[in-house]
Amino acid sequence: MVDDHGTMKHATMLFLLLGATGLYAGPAGPAFAGLRTIQSQPYAGTSKVVEIRGERGDPQPAEWTLLLRDTSARGGVRELTVVNGRITAERTPLRAPAEVAALVPMESEKLKVDADAVFRTAQREAERSRIGFNWIDYTLRNDPATNAPVWTAGLYDHMGAPLATMKISATGGEVVQPLQAGANSRTLSEATTPGRPVGGLVGDVGTAAETAVKRTKNSALRFVGSLQEAFVGERTIGPKEEE
Repeated sequence: MVDDHGTMKHATMLFLLLGATGLYAGPAGPAFAGLRTIQSQPYAGTSKVVEIRGERGDPQPAEWTLLLRDTSARGGVRELTVVNGRITAERTPLRAPAEVAALVPMESEKLKVDADAVFRTAQREAERSRIGFNWIDYTLRNDPATNAPVWTAGLYDHMGAPLATMKISATGGEVVQPLQAGANSRTLSEATTPGRPVGGLVGDVGTAAETAVKRTKNSALRFVGSLQEAFVGERTIGPKEEE
């Protein structure tokens, strides 16, 4: 039988473990997952998506923002924050911004190319152009000239300075506008690896992500293990403190 003190220790450890696992949660998931979520909402019949936006992707953002023209919403606009297909925030501005009101609603059946494919194309072109970048912003809208859905990928350095942009079709994945480098792109490319300009997301994508997750995970588990040792006198969680 476990006494109250022992129960409290275990409850504390469980709470810490749950908190630690949240430190290395994944990114926002597919941008188009939010479209399926909207179909189950009460405003599904009165709303049309006019923009999907994701910021600071490395390579994918932490959340997606969906803008809807919605006749049932106050001001006629509804803004959703979506993570892994789940709505995490929602607001309805009192007045519809003129820019949003002018956007043409997108037809979901035309949306075939998600943000992961956009990143692969942007990464390939940045490597080819020897442009290093730290994060990528994604914006999906209908092109006003063709009425076709087009992704705009914006590449940025670690200070948030724009490096380059390109446009990619959300229907077929073809490049609509080639990568256009800005004034800051050459500086970052040369600074990334002195003497050898490197293109693409700074650091190898797979290695950098794996290293970051491993480092965060080990630090979190080492912290939890230290608390466990202090509370119950033994360590069964995480690596020990470094000597």
